[in-house]
Amino acid sequence: MESTGAMALPEAANNLIARACETLEFKVPSHPRMISVIRHRVRKFARSMLFTPSQLDDISVAVGEAGTNAVKYGCNPLGPNKVKVTAEKSSDVLRIFISDTGPGFDPSKVCPPGIEDLCECGRGIMCVRSLMDEVIFHSLSPGTCVEMVKRVGN
Repeated sequence: MESTGAMALPEAANNLIARACETLEFKVPSHPRMISVIRHRVRKFARSMLFTPSQLDDISVAVGEAGTNAVKYGCNPLGPNKVKVTAEKSSDVLRIFISDTGPGFDPSKVCPPGIEDLCECGRGIMCVRSLMDEVIFHSLSPGTCVEMVKRVGN
């Protein structure tokens, strides 16, 4: 009988954690027209948090840039290409994960473009880093996942 009580406590704790963190997860075809869908769904998900309109704009732009990179560079020549989006929100933190199945890359080797540079390479990553509180790149097998964090009040 005690083992039943012991099992109920972790389940109750998991339910509290589940209520404290709401999740949105979806996949879209890896196609440029889907970037607006990604931006719209993540913005709608974040809207219930205490972000200012300007912060919601920052989140939308960062998500659009990360999604564009996943579509443009994250294609796997061997299979159907999808972009996976996961967003998690708690009372004061929004985490967004955008994953692809492409060849991956080393973000430390992407140099930020200079002001006078006309090339577009590296500008999206620089933009995402400037708009979000944290940006972490995870190597997958195959693919890349960019994790973006925005805190309410920052």
